[in-house]
Amino acid sequence: MGKKSAVKTSISFKELFSVYPVTFFSIAVSLVLCFVTLFYNYKIALAELAVIVFLLIFAVSVKNFQFKRLLARINACQSFISAENGNGLENFSIPVAIFGSDSKIMWCNSAFRKKIVADTVPAGDSITQFTGGIGAEKIRETDTLECEYNGKSYTAFHSFTEYKKETLYALYFIEDTKLKEYRLLYGNSRPVVMFMTFDFAEENFRNMREGQVSEIISGVEGLAENWFTKYDSLIRKLGNGKFMLVTDIENAEKMKAEKFSVLSAVRNYTYGGNKAGITLSVGASGGKSLTDCENSAKQALDMALGRGGDQVAFNNGNNDYEFFGGVSQSAEKRTKVRARMVASAVSQIIESADNVLVMGHRNSDLDAVGAAVGVAEICASLNTDCKIVIDKTMTLASPLISHLNGTPIENKIISPDEAVSFVGENTLLIIVDTHRQSFIEAPQIFDTVSKIIVIDHHRKTVDHISKAVVFYHEPNASSASEMVTELIEYMQNGISLTQKSAEALLSGITLDTKNFVMKTGVATFEAAAYLRAAGADTVSVKRLFSNSLKTQKEKSEVVKNSVIFGGSAVGVVDFESENVRIIAGQAADELLGVDGVEASYILFKTGNVINVSARSYGNVNVQLVMENMGGGGHRTMAACQMPDITFEEALNKLKKAIKAVKLLNE
Repeated sequence: MGKKSAVKTSISFKELFSVYPVTFFSIAVSLVLCFVTLFYNYKIALAELAVIVFLLIFAVSVKNFQFKRLLARINACQSFISAENGNGLENFSIPVAIFGSDSKIMWCNSAFRKKIVADTVPAGDSITQFTGGIGAEKIRETDTLECEYNGKSYTAFHSFTEYKKETLYALYFIEDTKLKEYRLLYGNSRPVVMFMTFDFAEENFRNMREGQVSEIISGVEGLAENWFTKYDSLIRKLGNGKFMLVTDIENAEKMKAEKFSVLSAVRNYTYGGNKAGITLSVGASGGKSLTDCENSAKQALDMALGRGGDQVAFNNGNNDYEFFGGVSQSAEKRTKVRARMVASAVSQIIESADNVLVMGHRNSDLDAVGAAVGVAEICASLNTDCKIVIDKTMTLASPLISHLNGTPIENKIISPDEAVSFVGENTLLIIVDTHRQSFIEAPQIFDTVSKIIVIDHHRKTVDHISKAVVFYHEPNASSASEMVTELIEYMQNGISLTQKSAEALLSGITLDTKNFVMKTGVATFEAAAYLRAAGADTVSVKRLFSNSLKTQKEKSEVVKNSVIFGGSAVGVVDFESENVRIIAGQAADELLGVDGVEASYILFKTGNVINVSARSYGNVNVQLVMENMGGGGHRTMAACQMPDITFEEALNKLKKAIKAVKLLNE
């Protein structure tokens, strides 16, 4: 390596003129005026000339002194800037600009002047014009800086040093315009695999001829194919109503920008003047390879269907999903065959376990407790010890728990702390009425058991439990209690439910269907009929929903003070009550009976958390509203929790979420 040379410390007249053209122009004008004065009074002209020469010498001296100070700073930077071949900064092949803490450029080398600013001298200009508005302090905090200037792309690296209590910065500019273009081209050309399936209820076509059904299906499929082929997609049919598509990231982003409008087109497809009742579900994913894309896209399709269908679930990698659509009621496509198969699998797993722990979600309600009671009856019929884990201090099902006193179930109910001692090497954990680990009654038990069964009806979320040996998920079911009742019906050994256990299951169905109004299908009434035949008394079940006079008054107060916002009723429980959750839920239900109200939201506080209880009759998907706020749930019943926030802030977030989902529906 040659010896590094210092940057020169003097300035020539030519360089001074290039840096300070205005100054030299003023001097030239003064000389012209002096020459004119010479014709009138040579003594005054000589005096003016003397003054001009003096000022010129003084100006050059001052500027040269300032330039020497500047170059002294630049030479100080030599200690931390590598200059190749000993030629110093001026001839350094990489463009370099030096600036201070005020982001003003002090100096730049010849490569910077030639390659970036086209032979101009940007001294005194701000470095921010070359860094996309980022100044010295922010530059210091970054390792590299991606920036653009004059149509070219650069990656900039910085270094800095202290000089006489002043921080000096050097920024090196590496032009990589073509590299970034190729990187973008490579990224945009990466493959994306999509699986799509058409959802419809067989009942829709029951009274149609085969030719009409074929015409409808081919019409809808053609509509979807035409939409996807606009975006340069390769489409292959896998079976009846099932397709696989291959495209690239660039076209997938265009589909996202259009919010997959094909969903709305399929949903609104008409035949003979009537909507066909068909929706489209799509699972999409990119990946490192086509195999990765295929596997992730299948999981994404399961996610879309698990959330009720009529939507696109786009897996961006690392379980990061984007959802589009999901605004219509899902088609009920449950079969008794699946329930029978799950019942067989569940019974075998229970029989092979040493003992069973069953639990629902935190702040358990009638559905969670009712389903747990049903599972306990299944375990009893299989002679497997079972305990129901319930935090009695935080449950909303206290009337049902009291109703079970004096039955064998009473002795099976234990607290989360007690449950820890019942965990062994062959313990089976059965989770009902939720599929999210963070929501279960006793999360501390989750990681200590090796076998897990999940039974839930809520629309699938991204953070669902993935390690379950049986994941029995039916988003079209009214409740977990309905699903457990179906399993009981198909248990081969036969189960004789006690009256109170049957009433527990029926209360869960009654709660989640809002007295058999919401989310009620044929299977719901079949389950209710089975429980009624098992001895369930509807009057006893009705009593489980009774409130004290105080609770009734508090609920009425919340309803009275609620307001209407965009077709939704919004209320706040701004007082303390030991039954605040019951008040919120029942007030939300009652507000749905108000004319013109399609959804209701009640806000209440527990500790430092603002909770939202959301309800609807199905026209508004309250799950989407709650997911927008970090929560989740079901289409007609959802909730969210927001810690460290005020009621006013929570109301503003809720209004924004309601507007966002309303736009999605439109």
